[in-house]
Amino acid sequence: MPVKRRQTIALAASLLLLLGAVGCSGSESLDSTPTKLDGTESTEFEADDIEAAESASDAVEEYCSGAVSEAQRTGCMAHVEESDIP
Repeated sequence: MPVKRRQTIALAASLLLLLGAVGCSGSESLDSTPTKLDGTESTEFEADDIEAAESASDAVEEYCSGAVSEAQRTGCMAHVEESDIP
């Protein structure tokens, strides 16, 4: 096998491994189903968090718009301040 072809194959294999590793660390780590500490499903929010989320600024709402669940969006809007946004 010519050297150039081996290099091309090695580069392609390296890129596939790199893309696979990056893909594995993506959205799979996000849990769109909130759970309580005892493992049961949670469908409630703390009153303070709800109030903070309802009073979030437009910039914070936009920043949190990519959340994949209501729990993530509420948590984001309750705890992120404009000074936290890059």
